[in-house]
Amino acid sequence: MRHLPAFLNKYKIAIYTLFIFSMIGIVAMLYRDIRYFFLFFGIGLLDSISRILVVRYPKLLQFFRLTLLVLIGASLFTGICLIIGVNFQFIEIFFDLSAWVVTGALIQLIVARLILPFFAGNAFCSRACWNGAFFEFTNPKKKKMNPKKRSPLLAWGYLLFLVVLGFTVAFLSPVNPAENQEVRMWWIIGENILIIFVGFFLSISWGSRAYCRTLCPFITISSLIAPYSLLKITPVAADQCTSCNACNNACPMYIDVLQAVKDRKRVNDSMCILCERCVSSCKLNVLKVATKMPKPHYNQETKLSSKRIEFTYLNFTNDEANAPNKLL
Repeated sequence: MRHLPAFLNKYKIAIYTLFIFSMIGIVAMLYRDIRYFFLFFGIGLLDSISRILVVRYPKLLQFFRLTLLVLIGASLFTGICLIIGVNFQFIEIFFDLSAWVVTGALIQLIVARLILPFFAGNAFCSRACWNGAFFEFTNPKKKKMNPKKRSPLLAWGYLLFLVVLGFTVAFLSPVNPAENQEVRMWWIIGENILIIFVGFFLSISWGSRAYCRTLCPFITISSLIAPYSLLKITPVAADQCTSCNACNNACPMYIDVLQAVKDRKRVNDSMCILCERCVSSCKLNVLKVATKMPKPHYNQETKLSSKRIEFTYLNFTNDEANAPNKLL
């Protein structure tokens, strides 16, 4: 039993993940039906397994993450979107609201963009998004030196455009896509093809994951909460850093990870998707996903040095105090 706390600490992120997704699944089941429990429990279980495997085989981190991304992304898009006919894209929320129904898009917004960001920031983008999976595998191999920077005006303008378009289509078109399976299926296919097409060509001129960084309405919303996330990229061994810049070169979101290491602070950028490419790129294991900064490590020599400084200071102070007495 003595080793149980250490075991729990080693796998605590995997345990947290499974617990949180299970709770979300239970709530969704009570509101809708038992299929939602299996959906969220399944996602949590797969993510937990991948995290346990990463603890055992850290060098295979990206292999396990990308495998998880493909499994979950393909399952959601093929099984739920194409077979069942549920549209997860942002504009569907306003089709549904106009018809007074609740489907996958609103559930994704609430779960993946309003609840989970308090725990794992924008991690949905690097572990479950099928559009994100496409961008992962088609990103330009060489990073763009001057990528398009995120503009809040562009991001929120695009989100507002989708809101207006959604309500316009819902109220002015002959058929609201939320009320017609065939029309909804055309929107599912058309929207995803458009996002992939636009995202692919934007990445060529604006840099990796350009659609995610500059336009995605889901990240625009979850990025408001992501800075308060429990899990963040954390410099657990900042003293080992050689400033080789590998972490910055690996980041698809163009975040200055190196500066966070130098400042001995967790990566608090609202665009971080917890893909952990910076973690994998560091050969000295400076970075990892953690719930907090590690406590400062003091070895025996440091403690002895501190005691010597304190002892010298006290002697110096006492000598100063006794100086007038010696003169008298």
